[in-house]
Formats: sequence, C-alpha cells, structure tokens
Amino acid sequence: MLLKFAQLYQEVSQRDIIETAHMEIAPPSIPEAIEKCISKGAKSIVIAPYFLSKGRHVQIDIPEIVEDARASYPDLPIRLAEPLGMDKLIAQVIEDRVSQAIMK
Repeated sequence: MLLKFAQLYQEVSQRDIIETAHMEIAPPSIPEAIEKCISKGAKSIVIAPYFLSKGRHVQIDIPEIVEDARASYPDLPIRLAEPLGMDKLIAQVIEDRVSQAIMK
C-alpha cells in the first residue's frame, strides 16, 4: 500500500524523487531511503511521516534519524515535515468515506 501511495503522491506532487521507508520490521529504513534519494541526485530531502499523530516515532525516533542524517550530510538540507495529524482535509476524507458508506 505504501508504494501505491508513493506513486499517487508523485502523480499529484510532480516531484522527481519519491522514496518510501519504514520505521521498523520492513525495509527500506529511513536512512536507506535517504541514501536512495542522494544516489538519485537529491539536492534536498524532506522526511514526511505518514502518521496520524505525534507518537513516539514522530516525536523521538524520526527526529533522531534526521539529526543523524544531517550530521552525515551537513551540506544537504534535510527537513522533517509534520505528520498528517489534525487536518480538515483528513476529516473531509473520512466524511467522504462515511457518506459513501451511507449511500450504499
């Protein structure tokens, strides 16, 4: 599913380099995805957590990974976006799904 979402995001955003990563269990890891971006010629990197809330991964684990990457690549801007979180667009997607279910 994550790969399909990445394809959808690339179509919507028209960004040249999109890589997916996982926090644990499944590869690639975030550091591996950063390496892939660099090997594809990225001039800057944004880590966009695909999480709804600011749990441990978003508050602690991912920022530590980003800081390590910044230390390894001091000339490469590496930024951390906010998680999906409390956003009206997320609420609208849920409302769309609820409305679709009611119409069935």
